[in-house]
Amino acid sequence: MRVAGALRPRRRVAVAREEVQPLAGEPVEVETDDGARLHVEVDPADPAQVVPGAPTVVLCHGYGLSADAWHFQRLALRGRHRLVLPEHRGHGRSTRGPAGPVGLARLADDLGQVLDVVAPTGPLALVGHSLGGMTIMELAVRRPDLLERTRAVGLVATSSGGLAAFDHGLPLLGRHLVRWAEQALQRTAERADVLERGRRLGADVEQRLVSHWSFASPVSPEVERLAARMMAGTSVGTIADLLPAFGTLDETEALVALAGRAVLVIAAERDLMTPAAHGRTIADAVPGAEHVLVRQAGHLVMLEHPAVVTARLERLLARAAGDVEHGGHGGGDEVVLPVAARSRPRRVRP
Repeated sequence: MRVAGALRPRRRVAVAREEVQPLAGEPVEVETDDGARLHVEVDPADPAQVVPGAPTVVLCHGYGLSADAWHFQRLALRGRHRLVLPEHRGHGRSTRGPAGPVGLARLADDLGQVLDVVAPTGPLALVGHSLGGMTIMELAVRRPDLLERTRAVGLVATSSGGLAAFDHGLPLLGRHLVRWAEQALQRTAERADVLERGRRLGADVEQRLVSHWSFASPVSPEVERLAARMMAGTSVGTIADLLPAFGTLDETEALVALAGRAVLVIAAERDLMTPAAHGRTIADAVPGAEHVLVRQAGHLVMLEHPAVVTARLERLLARAAGDVEHGGHGGGDEVVLPVAARSRPRRVRP
């Protein structure tokens, strides 16, 4: 295992106020077989920058977020790669579809149908954060035709199972609170309008909670607001639809299917949603997978330490393209202490 600072991405990505404004691509709407309308952003590759044969890079966001979760990675990669950023049903600008519980199988089918429309041919690199990573793992089992075209897989702050036993940073209470939340959301689904009004009234409290469970070190106010805005934009109904899926998650079969591809697993040391040990489990189950543990990082590691995540994704894509000089040979363990985290104390939260 090696300990390193953040690799420098080929394009510097600074956290500045103007850079957290939404990025616009070519919007595509994909209607699924059950009637949900999924919003997809597509950033075309620049012929002058793209490497011939480079895969289409698919960036799948996490639970309660939107395509904006990949803001900094999108900013760095656009032009050099064709980027596809789908939004899960009920998230961002996608419609919820039929009401009721939504499992990983449904989300994987959604992703497969998106790729059938926007990337029907050619090599793929599938990158997912949290729920997005779980969706990609499920897709690997359900759509072997897409897996055959997949050259690289990036799994960021995600899990392949066992979340029902995790306390989410609340020893003794965490598991009980999750179950209570499931039951409460199910009982009040028909009064979602009341809950939504309550969320708006408690917006400041919600932002503080989002920050607590999303980041482990100081981030700019703009990044905090971006995270809170994405989560506030996800309806209570969508949260209720998906919450039960985490307790039954088991993607063991998918990890076997990923063998033989360039696989990157990024885990965040202080992740209160998908613990770092779950990233270790995934990497151990996929021969040749690269495992990166980011110190002083929370669940939204790609927003908290964007340079670290971007650099490792660039290295993964270089591996997928066979660029040994820039991509390395893959595999192994790395522990990263982000440069910015070395010189600042952890924020004391009120």
